[in-house]
Amino acid sequence: MLARLAAPLSLLLVVLALPVGARAETTLVTTSNGWEFYTTGRIGVFAEMLKGDGVPQAYGLVDTDNNPSTPPVPTPVHPVGNGGVAVMSDPVRQPDGTYRQGPVTAMRLRSGFLGNVFGFGVRRKLTESTVLTGHIAIWATAETDSERTHYPNYPDADWREGYINIEGPGGTLRAGRALSLFSRGAIEIDYLYAHEFGVGNPAGFLERGPAGGHIGYGVVAPVFVAGISYATPRFHGFQLTAGYYDPGTLVGLYWTRTKLGRPEAEATYDLSFGKSGKLHLFANGAFQKLYAEDSPRSTNVYGMGGGGRFELGVFHLGVATHSGQGLGVGYFLDGSDAVLGQYTTQQLRKFSGYYVQAQLALGTFDINAGWGLTRIYVLPEDIDPNWCIASGGSQPCAGFDASNQPARSFLKSQTGYSGVLVYHFSPHVHFALDYFLSDVKWQQGERQVVHAVNIGSTLVW
Repeated sequence: MLARLAAPLSLLLVVLALPVGARAETTLVTTSNGWEFYTTGRIGVFAEMLKGDGVPQAYGLVDTDNNPSTPPVPTPVHPVGNGGVAVMSDPVRQPDGTYRQGPVTAMRLRSGFLGNVFGFGVRRKLTESTVLTGHIAIWATAETDSERTHYPNYPDADWREGYINIEGPGGTLRAGRALSLFSRGAIEIDYLYAHEFGVGNPAGFLERGPAGGHIGYGVVAPVFVAGISYATPRFHGFQLTAGYYDPGTLVGLYWTRTKLGRPEAEATYDLSFGKSGKLHLFANGAFQKLYAEDSPRSTNVYGMGGGGRFELGVFHLGVATHSGQGLGVGYFLDGSDAVLGQYTTQQLRKFSGYYVQAQLALGTFDINAGWGLTRIYVLPEDIDPNWCIASGGSQPCAGFDASNQPARSFLKSQTGYSGVLVYHFSPHVHFALDYFLSDVKWQQGERQVVHAVNIGSTLVW
């Protein structure tokens, strides 16, 4: 599943009013009528090595065409669902002549957590205290799609952002395509204290990145989406931001219709103390109603998140959590069989996530270490084939084999451990040594452990 999340997971953070793409920017020219043109961006590339387990999948020799004159073919037997690190592994022959997924050893040169970003825009003062900004950003990756090195990267250019921003004494109004609000605080922690110049989990390894940071491992990411948001002026450290966004849907997974848009909101509190002390607290939420394609059924997707960042001198600490229904493993409304009982009642499952990230910012060097856990909870119909009868149905739930065991094992949890050492050669050039341990479990005891080691550099402006 993480490979499918690669493009949406390449998240660069909007840090308050800064344009997405970098913390700094280059002013190109200021015209006589007050318009200022600027650019901002980054370029990064990393060598990544994976070693560990393949997705726990066994292959049996099955007669798929009921023709005795043709040999049986290797076919997944009791398959696991989405999740884990999708990468080709060595096949291991078993005593009965069938095969299972074996160990993984793989290497690629690829983008980091953020990929390559080129942002540009214009701004000018409408009054002495009100600023109008128009911002656009193009995103791309260093690696080619599915290791096809002859394949051009032109399909990879993504016009990820394009918005109008008006900021003044009455607050900030933003309209266009930008980062949504739900779980924004958690992705800020991942960006600021962990993977701004790193990689994280190897999302999109077989296809294209960028990679995933702690997304899917304790963090469910916000998305870049069309919307309108308003942020109040800060009042004694408090600020409230509310937005209304283009609705999302689970493409191809039963709940394929929407009607109204998606409201989201985030409340924050900031406090500075002493010479180097800072506190940032946040709470956010989102709600989206979905409808079935071929019936009048409807369901609700909702999520709540909260946490904070604490800084005292060189020590920085971030903590975040989230919970909700139908959220997705990696980003809001990602599509996978972990999201719903796809082979039983189509009911949305509940999720929770927990994330802790620490950083020592030592000037020339940063030392970052983090842990995160995403959990998916079972539905009654996931484990009891007679649940559908007990709840008024006429037949047992689908999706069970002859021994009344679930025929497909879906995702149970993803745990990630990360460590990043960053060397700031200059304000614009940064080198990083990055490690991520992915520990993924499925509901029937299957497990995959993968180690990822990365080394690379990032240029920002």
